[in-house]
Amino acid sequence: MYNDAMSVKFQVTLPDDLAQAMKEAAFREKLPLAQLIRETMVIRLGQTKSANGGDPFASITNLVDAPDTDLSENVDAILYK
Repeated sequence: MYNDAMSVKFQVTLPDDLAQAMKEAAFREKLPLAQLIRETMVIRLGQTKSANGGDPFASITNLVDAPDTDLSENVDAILYK
């Protein structure tokens, strides 16, 4: 999963309680802290992407797919149906 050849280093400041919780979780799971952080970020970013499918226009797709797309004449009927 992790490829050292393609990596970027970040430096972040965490509250003490969060840093301690992460260290404890890494110890419990027998993982290096850096791996726990990477895996956690992958999960978080995956949830964000799947929420909208990665498509910034997903919420207005039905406007384009509508059979009658003459918005200038039918704006109310299309938007408020």
